[in-house]
This record gives sequence, C-alpha cells and structure tokens, in this order.
Amino acid sequence: MEGNILVIQVEEQRVDMVIARRFREMLAEQIKEHPRQIILDLTRASYFDSSALGALVAFLKDIRAYGGHLVLCNLSRSLLALLKLSKLDLLFDIKGSIEEAKSYMKSSVTG
Repeated sequence: MEGNILVIQVEEQRVDMVIARRFREMLAEQIKEHPRQIILDLTRASYFDSSALGALVAFLKDIRAYGGHLVLCNLSRSLLALLKLSKLDLLFDIKGSIEEAKSYMKSSVTG
C-alpha cells in the first residue's frame, strides 16, 4: 500500500465462476478494511468468464457506494478486447501500468 492507494494483484490466470465468488468476497473485505483507492493489477489474468466480469462490475459499484475509486491496470490483450466488446471499458478506468494507475489516482484525488 502506498499512501491511501491499495494495489491488489490478481494471481489467477483464469478467473471463472468458482474463483469469481472468492474474488468478490476478498474484494468486499478490502473495501471494509482499506482505503477507498484501489488498483487491480491484472498482469497474470488472461481470462475472465461472465461471472468474473459480473463480480468486477459489482465490486466497482460497491467501491463507488463507499465513495471510492477503482483503476484496472496491466490487462492482457484478450481481457482488454473482452471489456471493449462488452462496452465495460467505458465503465472502468483502465491504465497500462501500476505507476500509470497510481499517477492517475493521485491526480484525480488532488485535481
């Protein structure tokens, strides 16, 4: 954690229904325990099924309800293509790297 920004690394390469359930529970805990500025580093994740996408959208809604901010970074080409195809790229803030995401978060809080 850097300042009030928490970086969460998604360790799984394939995020499916079973993992999505655990993923959502873990993210819900993070909202309660940590600052409201969260970066999800998706470097290792190359596949999200529909339930994982649903968990991601639900997490975004939850964090916004707490007045928080979520940025996704380091998306694989296939995951970025999936978000674009489903128009979810319009819903999420997406950055190319952790540093880019941190910089964006810091400027959006102060600017």
